[in-house]
Amino acid sequence: MNPEATDLVEQAFTVLAAAHRADTPENPAPVERFFKTLFTHAFPGRENHWFACVEDGALLGHTRLTFFTDENRELAMLRFGAVHPDHRGRGVGTALLDHVERFSAEHGRTTVLTGAPVYWEGGPARREDFARLLEDRGYAKALTTVNRRSPVDPLGPEREAEEYAKALAAAGDAYEVRQWIGAVPDDLLDTMCRMETMIISEIPLGEIEMEVEQMTPEKLRGREAVYAAEGRIIAHSVALDRAGEIVAWTEVGVDEGDYRDAHQAITIVAPGHRGHRLGLLLKLANLRQIRERFPHVEYIWTDNADVNAPMIAINELLEYTTVDASAEYQRKLEA
Repeated sequence: MNPEATDLVEQAFTVLAAAHRADTPENPAPVERFFKTLFTHAFPGRENHWFACVEDGALLGHTRLTFFTDENRELAMLRFGAVHPDHRGRGVGTALLDHVERFSAEHGRTTVLTGAPVYWEGGPARREDFARLLEDRGYAKALTTVNRRSPVDPLGPEREAEEYAKALAAAGDAYEVRQWIGAVPDDLLDTMCRMETMIISEIPLGEIEMEVEQMTPEKLRGREAVYAAEGRIIAHSVALDRAGEIVAWTEVGVDEGDYRDAHQAITIVAPGHRGHRLGLLLKLANLRQIRERFPHVEYIWTDNADVNAPMIAINELLEYTTVDASAEYQRKLEA
């Protein structure tokens, strides 16, 4: 699919929105500006390829395939866009998978990674057709992530103050909390790159095999440029040790418009600094920052690997409630 074919891009978003209403209406609705920016911008170290199934000028379904261009050059990350609800059962999804798998193999990729929404106990019903299709094609489930939602003020002023005070006492005087909105300050750029590089080796990945990705100042600034093009604003809270190094960090993405849902991204504490409640401290601090700077935000959404007990415990304390889950699948392609 040519990104310059604006009519197809418009249709692709229409299909995505229709699939959202049919399949996952409880989850945050797709943001049109975020989606369209994917056609014009790519994160440094990434290369996007788009594919669509079109009949008589009408787009029936589409998907995005991302290749890593630095580390992990054997991987293809498939984000299956959608098949319009009115055109399911006609082999559109199968045709798209056939094409992207063949394209990946032709370009030297040996593993395809993708995800599918699945039901989680106590949550709304979920169609699992795509998960079944993947399994029928030899994809193996590698990881399950659970999707949760919390109000932006889950505890109320009194209890939040108590929890913050306890977390601050556990951290002691060895750490300084620092916050900002948007681009990483210049004086923290190098230490933030070290934290970013740590992510792949520290988060639960299940059976997914990935190399550590080296973050550089150039790549980080390049990613921030994509966020600016999208209209995505990042709220950061970090803990600095006595040497001024970032040793814990959390971030939440907010739409620059009036979109009520914000998205919790990474929360990570460096080895050697765990056990001081820094994760909770920073998440509470970031909630305060978001309420002050973005009063239109009502909910924070997050997802965690189902085996990430420490982060799940923090999220349960913050009264996140489970909505659904995503099963991450991988398939080894034949040479």
